[in-house]
Amino acid sequence: MRVLMIANPYSTSQSADLFRRIIPLLRTVEGLRLTGRFTHHPGHAEEICRGLTRRDWDVVLVVGGDGTVNEALNGLLGKVGEGHPDPRELPALAVIPTGSANVFARALGFPPGPVDAARMLARLIRADLRRTICLGTWNDRWFAVNAGFGMDADVVARVDEARTLGFAATPLRYLAVCLLVWTRAQRRPPHIDVRARADDGRTLDLRGVPLFVASNTNPWTFLGPLPVVTNPRNSFDQGLGLFGLTSLQGARGVASMLHLVGFGHRSFFEDWIRGRTVQFDDAADVVLECPAPQRFQADGEYEGEFARAELGSRRDAIEVFAPRRAYPVTSRTWRQVVRDVFRVH
Repeated sequence: MRVLMIANPYSTSQSADLFRRIIPLLRTVEGLRLTGRFTHHPGHAEEICRGLTRRDWDVVLVVGGDGTVNEALNGLLGKVGEGHPDPRELPALAVIPTGSANVFARALGFPPGPVDAARMLARLIRADLRRTICLGTWNDRWFAVNAGFGMDADVVARVDEARTLGFAATPLRYLAVCLLVWTRAQRRPPHIDVRARADDGRTLDLRGVPLFVASNTNPWTFLGPLPVVTNPRNSFDQGLGLFGLTSLQGARGVASMLHLVGFGHRSFFEDWIRGRTVQFDDAADVVLECPAPQRFQADGEYEGEFARAELGSRRDAIEVFAPRRAYPVTSRTWRQVVRDVFRVH
């Protein structure tokens, strides 16, 4: 089996010591031939993967975070609308998580630690355990985790600015930026119009909502220890899960934002904020429009400012290595949550 390993050296937890631990685990797979390439600039993983087929490589292994996975997917699949390649003709995708959030890997069922994930991946490759998954699209590009206008895009853009200044993308920094963005949105909230359609005929029509997110998996989060569960039924096997807030004002607006970052998932709390939240599952087509260009994010990466975005869902888009059962996630105490939020990588 020919495996092309693409590694992002700027990923949160990558180090020479880490590679000394994960490479031997992969080499225990009989017949595996591993070739490694490091990325050197944003978009490099997309350039490396562009035009690759299974005649070139059996597997593309991403050692990195959700942004590097996003680049690899866009390279392998090309622009949306230019013909959807048969997933059996593309290299299968594998991932070892080393980013700050690693939503894609966790949603597939991998453990959060890269060494444990490499050990599991070696077992999956030996057993040839793979599946095809749905992916999201926005305009002519692909996303694996989530995409949207509004406050989440503002958070991503501001954290990116901090990273260019040398600051780590820690959960604490995301929390601090979330608070700043929410405070400013009280004075000048975004206005997003939404039209969505599901294959079963259901539709959604919203006007002027301040926050709206389309997700391809569950949970998704920027805040490692705080899972964001907006659409509990969402998975890699169905269309997009849509979630919006109709207002950020007052006590219920604060409660709705807390719900969005992982707090308040008890039934009485959800009943209290139900009038402020909108959920729509298994969406096939979505159009988002803003009166003026707004920041847009996909898979936790700032993509620029747009006044309109067309989102969609493509079934059986690509083959991935994934376990039949997800890695067990133990419940966290408040002490563990605080520890992880304040951890600096």
